Amino acid sequence: MGSVAAVVVTYNRKQLLARCLEAIRAQSRPSDRVFIVDNASSDGTAEHLAAAGLLDDSIEYIRLPANSGSAGGFHEGMRRAYEAGYEWLWLMDDDGCPAPDCLENLLSRQNELDVIGPAVVRPDDPARLTWKLRSVHRGGRFRTWTSIASLQELSRLAPDGVYEGVAALFNGVLIRRTVPEAIGFVLADLFIWGDENEYMMRCKAACFRVGVCVHAVHYHPYVRPRHSSRWKFYYLYRNTMYIHWRYGRIQLPALLRPWYPAYISLRMLSELPSLSPLYVLTVLRGARRALKGKLVAYG
Repeated sequence: MGSVAAVVVTYNRKQLLARCLEAIRAQSRPSDRVFIVDNASSDGTAEHLAAAGLLDDSIEYIRLPANSGSAGGFHEGMRRAYEAGYEWLWLMDDDGCPAPDCLENLLSRQNELDVIGPAVVRPDDPARLTWKLRSVHRGGRFRTWTSIASLQELSRLAPDGVYEGVAALFNGVLIRRTVPEAIGFVLADLFIWGDENEYMMRCKAACFRVGVCVHAVHYHPYVRPRHSSRWKFYYLYRNTMYIHWRYGRIQLPALLRPWYPAYISLRMLSELPSLSPLYVLTVLRGARRALKGKLVAYG
């Protein structure tokens, strides 16, 4: 069936990480190894895991020298698992929990898909998807402005148990090693916001088979995005523009593509956390460069 390495990225959430690791350990089909990538946590993560008996020979704990964001963490975790020779990489962050049969159900679709996502649902309301999935045409292209919000709707649209063309990456997603072999790892320069979307678009652009296994469930709380931080807003806006530059042809019909930067700017710039002229200039300059394919870090 192929070897599986779980990759978990964490930052200052030691209790949630411990819960996630317990869920990975409890799988009906266990992973062969777990790579924990710690983004330089300051809450005593390693000590907490050791005290709980969660650091053993099946786990490789990697502490990064500085916080590299989710993108940098998944880049490093994917690289380590890939170079160790595992056939499948099972990626998740620290505040999600796979259902006990999640990995087993994901692997049951390995002959149909290269990137296999679970149904990501809210722990307090498992009938609802944590994040809406974009609706996809039969040919794999996204439908404009339509999405799937409930597990029931997803199941209805996937009578054979697989909804092809989209997945919620880095929330229990299973990726065949031939994918990073062909297209590389997560783009570390994105830092946060949009790294999962960029990688999914890269998979689709390379014609890998992406989809959701409806019967594999991953629990993840819904957290309303907050962009009050100057640097977080900068990366969100910049990365949105960058992804449009690279994958607009996949995301939108040709008629809408030229208008998207203006549309998203009107929506997002109303939420600017600061009206400081220097900050506004920094945000706009970063977005403009992203639309030309260049990622400039904040600061």
